[in-house]
Order: sequence, then structure tokens, then C-alpha cells
Amino acid sequence: MRYTFGQAEAFYWVARLGGFRAAAQHLNLSQPTVSLRIKELERILGGELFDRSLYRPVPTTLGNAIYADVERMLAHAEQVQRHSKDGLRGRSLLRIGAADSFAAAILPALLAQLARRHAELQVDVTVDFSTKLEQLLLDRSIDIAFLSQPRAHDGITIVPLWLIDLVWVIGEGLSFVGNVATPENLVDLPIFTNGSPSGLFTTIQMWFGAHGLKPRRLNTCNPLTVIARLASAGTGAAMIPREMIHLSGEKLALRVLKAEPPIPSHNLCAMWWNNESADECGYLANLAREIATG
Repeated sequence: MRYTFGQAEAFYWVARLGGFRAAAQHLNLSQPTVSLRIKELERILGGELFDRSLYRPVPTTLGNAIYADVERMLAHAEQVQRHSKDGLRGRSLLRIGAADSFAAAILPALLAQLARRHAELQVDVTVDFSTKLEQLLLDRSIDIAFLSQPRAHDGITIVPLWLIDLVWVIGEGLSFVGNVATPENLVDLPIFTNGSPSGLFTTIQMWFGAHGLKPRRLNTCNPLTVIARLASAGTGAAMIPREMIHLSGEKLALRVLKAEPPIPSHNLCAMWWNNESADECGYLANLAREIATG
């Protein structure tokens, strides 16, 4: 049974608080984002999780069946999130996997902090799609992954660090009427994104697919900084994390469009095995959060 941390979190708080609006407020998300995550989880599990015909959403038999597992997963993640320990003593090598946006926004400062605090530590960094990083972690080829929308696995800790705000951008020189991005008015434009199976690629497909559409020209490339520059050139549109606008270069001429329907936010998470390295990975995740909220 595989689902993302964000989907599990949305389900848990709707069930616990008895409403989609209350869950959205607690998670600091929009109500449509919470609803979409629940629908995605229902699709994965093959059944409805809530009876929506009543005054308040009530968990169905399927919802009650997964509630305890989801609660244990979130409780464990919260425990690790609170755990702050200078836990790299004696370690000689740390293998870090980083999604593109994390690598651009956080990784330089994170590596600088590690160099100051742990001068003898050797760090190997892999930058790739979140889906590939997840598999590298499962294969034990890396020690910790900083990635978006990971799926739950037995024996693995997932800690949400912050939300990634995804936006549609176009070049200021592109002929485009208005400031609202809809599937209908973007479907004929060239769309720049990471290739499959990246989270952005999947999100774009789902965003169009919810309206029964498919982008006619989906152009794939890496990294996100290049994607932002391609959009800035006025040749098409791109969906990117908002922070990439500033990280891609000061001279980019980009317009941020309001998305209708809204784009679901992604959770940027840290993910690692529950083994002898767990304390060290928890320390690193907390250090990354400190840098981000700095």
C-alpha cells in the first residue's frame, strides 16, 4: 500500500477534525488541495474514505481500516521532527540525495554548515527527480533524501519540512491575454517541465487531466533553472517552485500566473531508513529546516 505523506496527512486531519475546512486550516493549505489529496488517496486505495452524504465527513470502513496505520506514521514523523541531536560524531561519509529545488535553494548553505561543524565529513550528493531519489534510498544507495511527495514504506521515516508553492510562469514577451492560467488557455502552448517520472511532470498531467485535456506540446529538460530560463525566453509556459524564479537568475523576465484550478502544493520532506543512522539523518533534517526558516 503506497501513498504520499501529504495524502496521509490530509486524510488523518479530516478524520480527526471532522471536516475538510478544519483540516485545511490546520495544515495551512487550501480546501481544494486537501480535497484533491483525499481523492488521490481514494483512487490509490480503490474506494471512498469518507461518507460525504452526512453533515460531517465520516470515515467509511476503508477509512477506519487505514486510520491507525496513518496515525502511527504521523506520530513517528512528529517525534523525529522534534528530535534535534548533533548526531554526526564519528561519521566519515554521508550520502545525500536532493531534489532539484532543494539543491538550488538549501544545499549550498547545508554543505557549508556541515563543513564548518564537521570538517572531517565527506559528503556525496546526488541531484535527481524525487521518484528516482526515493528508489535510491530504498536500494540503500543514499543515506537520506530531500524530496517531494514521497510514499510511505515500512521501516522508513518521512518528515515534512515545508511546502513547495508551485506556480505557472510565462515570459513577459509571450503574447498571452490576462493573468490567469487555465488548462484551456495553456493547452496549445509549449509546456516545459522535467521528464517523467518527475513529480512536476505528473502534477502537470493531472492538472490538465482534471479538465479532460492533455498538453499538446510537453517539452522535457533539466534542471529547473533551465526550465525557468526557457519560459523566460517567451517560447512557452512552465510550472516551477516559486523560489526558482529568484534562484534561476536576476534578469529573468517572467510573469507569474494565477492558476485556476489551484495547483496542489507539494511537501518537501526528508526521508531515511530507521537504522543506526536515524539520529544522524534526523539531525541533518533539522539543520535543513533551520536554514530554510533562517
